Amino acid sequence: MITAQYIIKSLFSAIGYQTGLFHLIQKGFYAEKAVVLMYHRVLSSLDDEKVFVQPGMYVTENTFRQHMEVLKANFRILPLSELVFRLRNGREIGGCCAITFDDGWLDNYLYAYPILKEFQVPATIFLASSLIGSNKLFWPEELSYYLKQSDFRIKAGNGKIVIRLLKQLPEPKTEDQFLDQSIMQVKKWPLSERQELLDCLRVVFQRSTDHHRMLINWKEAQTMLKSGMVDFGAHTANHVILDQVSAGVAQQEIQKSRDEIGHHLGIDVELFSYPNGNFSPDLKQMVRKNRFKGAVTTQAAWVSKDTDLFAIPRIGIHEDVSFSKQRFFSRLILKRF
Repeated sequence: MITAQYIIKSLFSAIGYQTGLFHLIQKGFYAEKAVVLMYHRVLSSLDDEKVFVQPGMYVTENTFRQHMEVLKANFRILPLSELVFRLRNGREIGGCCAITFDDGWLDNYLYAYPILKEFQVPATIFLASSLIGSNKLFWPEELSYYLKQSDFRIKAGNGKIVIRLLKQLPEPKTEDQFLDQSIMQVKKWPLSERQELLDCLRVVFQRSTDHHRMLINWKEAQTMLKSGMVDFGAHTANHVILDQVSAGVAQQEIQKSRDEIGHHLGIDVELFSYPNGNFSPDLKQMVRKNRFKGAVTTQAAWVSKDTDLFAIPRIGIHEDVSFSKQRFFSRLILKRF
């Protein structure tokens, strides 16, 4: 649905891009800064997806290609590891850009990787290592699987944990809005309560959530690594939100992800991404002690020479805010536009 806000943002983006205003801001205000981009999924079509895809989780294949054209024309694109090296050693970072993906989705290999090769653009993919190559769903996809069942309210609507969720949601206008609101709400819950909800729904529906493989496997990761276009970082073993678990579990998740990726790919894993962007001083120190050289967050900002190497900000990129070159460039410059 086209809203007044949509029209205003599109007009402002077009004016800022076509007049060169955004380019002047980049070369002035951001002259000595770099930008790190955060992607998740690159899809050929939503019609082919068997599970709900949150709006903030994807760009289309065509949109991603447009992004690469803009970046090649306006930035010096580096591997994230090179940007971290420059920061660590006081080297120049002005005009640099690094591209990252979180989770390790199969579509990164099927759709993003060919475009990266086409444009000769490097990227870093952060892997939830124990899920790689499996048919397991991330909990948001599993939850949406249950919520989409036509008999959901009949079978599960009387459960206390389900009633609690439904009461916390605003009145949705569409099914997709209902699914998105549910996921965002449950993401705020403690891990134990989120697990209670999923356990309840598993019992109620007694249906298998086995699905076609949605994440890359180690052979595909090795292919990308050998190309020189893609390197890999750690994203915990099981995509655990680290500030929602004990220090012991957090340590195990961080260390295991580093060890598993190193074992399967034969590399020294130096970079880490906090799941959901959640981190704390203690978690930063934990990542540092596990011999990582840098870690990225979901905080929306550009990178400066004083940026904390274990709290590197990234600009989140998804289809709704970047479907044209103008909207994409305005997203980079204005960060949350």
